[in-house]
Amino acid sequence: MLYHLLGLLSSAIFIFTWVGLLAQIRRISQQQLKVEEDNHSLSLNQFGSSFFAFYAMFIFGIGVEPFNHYLVWTRCGACLLTLVILVRIWRLRRTSSAAGVSLLAAAALVGGFISMGFRPFPALAQLGANTLMLLVTVILIQGTLHQWLLLRRRQHIGSLSFGLFYGILAKDISTLLFGLTMPFAQAWPLLVLNGASVITRGAVLLQMKHLQSKQSISATPLK
Repeated sequence: MLYHLLGLLSSAIFIFTWVGLLAQIRRISQQQLKVEEDNHSLSLNQFGSSFFAFYAMFIFGIGVEPFNHYLVWTRCGACLLTLVILVRIWRLRRTSSAAGVSLLAAAALVGGFISMGFRPFPALAQLGANTLMLLVTVILIQGTLHQWLLLRRRQHIGSLSFGLFYGILAKDISTLLFGLTMPFAQAWPLLVLNGASVITRGAVLLQMKHLQSKQSISATPLK
């Protein structure tokens, strides 16, 4: 009962992540019309790692028994929206790295849908899913750190959306609570990934708040 209650709660809260991703897409479009330079505050590394963090949870939900609808469909939506952001970044920059990340993400998502026909995964595949979760945790940490360093270097928030990071943090905290209702032997990769996300995304959000505060002070006219 607690599993389904927290699963539903986690899914409901995850909608804020979708809203945040949509806000980020709109902000990229708006900033593109104003100052294209603002979009260079977006870290391809960070959004690429975010995609694969969502993707790892997507695969994890597919691989476990029973099929975890609470994880799979919420992360599926997040993967699709993050893929849109990656494609937008590629369209802005037209670099081979942006194209490569976008293509890799799209191919991985297609592979994830195909894998649904082969579940539940055997033990070896489940080990692979857990390994993927740990690998993505490392990628997420370095990607989010790159975004933090980019903010520090540019001293400018640019196209980054506060709503996105608030939504992701709410999602991570609710997913951690949901993970605690699952057997630890099954849920520990989920707990590691989301715990790392809370810490690193929280650091980026604090840096954004700091820059916003500095910009507000500098914009205040002297009396």
